[in-house]
Amino acid sequence: MKSPGGMRIIGAIIVILLFVMVGYGLFRHRPSAPVTTVDKSEIQAGVRGPGTVQSRVPVLISARITGILEKLHADQGDRVRKGQLLAELDAVELEARAAAARAAEGRARRELARARADLVKAQANLGLAQSNYRRDQEVYKPGYISQAAFDAAEAQLRVAESEVSSVRAAVEALQAAVGQAESESNAAKALKDYTRILAPMDGLITVRKAEVGTTLVPGSPVFQMVDLNQIWVAAWIDQALAARLREGQPARITLRSGRVFQGKVARINAEGDTLTRELEVDVKFDRLPQPLIMGEEAVVDIDTGHRGN
Repeated sequence: MKSPGGMRIIGAIIVILLFVMVGYGLFRHRPSAPVTTVDKSEIQAGVRGPGTVQSRVPVLISARITGILEKLHADQGDRVRKGQLLAELDAVELEARAAAARAAEGRARRELARARADLVKAQANLGLAQSNYRRDQEVYKPGYISQAAFDAAEAQLRVAESEVSSVRAAVEALQAAVGQAESESNAAKALKDYTRILAPMDGLITVRKAEVGTTLVPGSPVFQMVDLNQIWVAAWIDQALAARLREGQPARITLRSGRVFQGKVARINAEGDTLTRELEVDVKFDRLPQPLIMGEEAVVDIDTGHRGN
């Protein structure tokens, strides 16, 4: 008869064998892990940099004469066409000056017309005097007329010649006066025209810099505007990446508002920032954002090509 201690040993051995058998079975039937084959591929290469929405050349529209800003016909945010009236200066004084110049020109032209008529008359008198003198000269030699009659014909000729010279000089002086009056009239008209401030191009007014009632002098800015065909993001890229940049490379523009636009590298500046060691790269929009916010922050990702992996 087996002792109780022996039975416990046999039971322990049986339990161990069962654990070994179960573990072996689980090992044989474990699920296989998936295997993926990695092929060589290309990874898109690019560079990133922060920037702001800018215009290539902002244009200041300034007053050309001294005057008081009387009317505003446009404001910031307006899209305008070339030649569109944007503002007007007080033109009362200049209108009076232009009217006076036109009147002076008119008087000078009328006087010139009268002088020219007098010249025609004087030339006709001269022609008659010359004819009479030649006739009397022919009959004087044979003695058909007296010395006094011949002297009178000669004197009449000299008077007619003097009159023509005098009237011709008056015509020339009046022609100069008409030219001067015309110049003054044109100058007055130009000054009056300068009271009307016109858009120099198609574009967007970004800033209005003057209020109605402001006294302006030549050069005083009234508006700032931009050409909508020359809007881009001026981005700053690490100079170490400059060799990878080319004009025309595609780019993605992410504005601070979260809007994303496509664009292309339009210009790569030749001079970098000596402090930040960055280079300005200008990326033009393929399609302008609406609304357009000048100065809005953006991040630019430029596709500089592909590299093998």
